[in-house]
Amino acid sequence: MRGLSQLSDECRTHLERALATDDPAEKDFHIRTVMQAGCVEDVPEDLRDR
Repeated sequence: MRGLSQLSDECRTHLERALATDDPAEKDFHIRTVMQAGCVEDVPEDLRDR
């Protein structure tokens, strides 16, 4: 996984919004957006099939 300093501004914003919300659906949206954008190079195996 890339270090936080290597993430694009858009990815960092999504992760900050995920941390700021208590709504699980919104949190999931922001995290999935980052993963789909290719910001995460290696997804842990336990998260691959969710």
